[in-house]
Amino acid sequence: MTFQKIAAALALCAFTPLSMAAIIASDNFDYATGEVAGQNGGSGWAGAWSANTGVTQVVTPSTSLGGSNALQVTGNNNNAAYRQLSSAFSGNSLFVDFYIQLDAGVLSANDFLGLWLDTASTGDHTNRPNIGIKADGSGTNDVFVRTNGTNGAFAASSNIGTTNDITYHIVGLLSRTAPGNYTSFSMWLDPMFADLSTPDAVMTGNTGLSQINYVGFRSVNLDSGDVLLIDGLQLSTTWSEALRISTSTTNDVPEPGTAALIGLGLLGLGLSKRRKA
Repeated sequence: MTFQKIAAALALCAFTPLSMAAIIASDNFDYATGEVAGQNGGSGWAGAWSANTGVTQVVTPSTSLGGSNALQVTGNNNNAAYRQLSSAFSGNSLFVDFYIQLDAGVLSANDFLGLWLDTASTGDHTNRPNIGIKADGSGTNDVFVRTNGTNGAFAASSNIGTTNDITYHIVGLLSRTAPGNYTSFSMWLDPMFADLSTPDAVMTGNTGLSQINYVGFRSVNLDSGDVLLIDGLQLSTTWSEALRISTSTTNDVPEPGTAALIGLGLLGLGLSKRRKA
């Protein structure tokens, strides 16, 4: 997919009316502390969470991620926690966003906690869309996105693996510009509304997926003492929803002329690692 096509797809998101905004699925992990496996809150899901009980827990963070409780990940598993959507998503653009925090430890090279999107709940999901942390060990590029494989595109200067108790907002956009499989995954770290036209990283490539049925977390290479927290998981169809901007908050919504400028700017935009995770 060319950068021009990516820009055009993002432009369409800019023009999506707020009245058409839709949250596909969400979960704030506001459960009693303990196992996340079997918990069935939130909305947009076919059933409860499945999870590896030795890797995941619901905890009350010492530093809030914005909600009361959060999902804690302290070990390694390809399917640390996963859940099925109530209906398969097959639209052309899907935003996924969540809050993440390094609660304890220091992330070293290739320490990994990624959110995956797939049609199956089994496997290692390495050849499917992933977004999250893939630490580089030098404290410069820790937040990544990828459509497939074991590499990815990284947000420059995303040093989030050495400082505890700071919450970051990761936003991704999985998209395609023609019928068939998704071919682009864009990522923003702590974005503002005006940042739609400037993703922090973009990876293109065939995801092998034309719809999404399952969402899950995969952890690899985390050491004893490494503690990561996730909160506010959400899948939606518009930028405003991904940034948690209420459809009734008009002060945060650009005027039509502003939206047009964003779209025009996008159309001319040139968008620019132990075990493989």
